[in-house]
Amino acid sequence: MTDITHIRAQRFKANEEQRHNFELKKLRSENQKKYADEVKKYEGMLSRMREEYETKINGLENELEQKLSTMRSRHDIRLQDENRRLAEELKNLKATHGDQVAEVSESQNNEIQDMKESHRKTLQNAREKFIKEKSKFETA
Repeated sequence: MTDITHIRAQRFKANEEQRHNFELKKLRSENQKKYADEVKKYEGMLSRMREEYETKINGLENELEQKLSTMRSRHDIRLQDENRRLAEELKNLKATHGDQVAEVSESQNNEIQDMKESHRKTLQNAREKFIKEKSKFETA
C-alpha cells in the first residue's frame, strides 16, 4: 500500500506541478498582455504628446519668424529714413560749408583789395612827396 500511496502522491504532486505551471503560464500571459496593453497605451499617449509638442514648437517658430521679419522690415524702413535724413543733413552741411568758404574768400579778397588800395595810396603819397622834394631840389 505504501507503493500505491507513494504512486498516488507522485501523481498528485505531478498534477499539482502541472496545475501550478499552468497557472503560472496563465498569469504570465495575462500579465504580459496587461503590460503590452499598458505599454501600448502609454506609448500612444507619449507619441500624441510628442506630436502636440512638435506642433507647438512649429507654431512658436513660425510666430517668431513672422515677428522677426516684421522687425526686420521696420528696421529697414527706419534705416532708410535715417539714411535719407543723414543725406539731407550732409547736403545742408556741404551747402553751409560752401557758403562759409565763399564768405571767407570774399572777405579775404576784400582785404586784399583794401591792402592793394592802401598800398597804392601809400605809393602814390610817397611818389607825390618824392616829386615835391625833387622839385624843391630842382628849383633851388
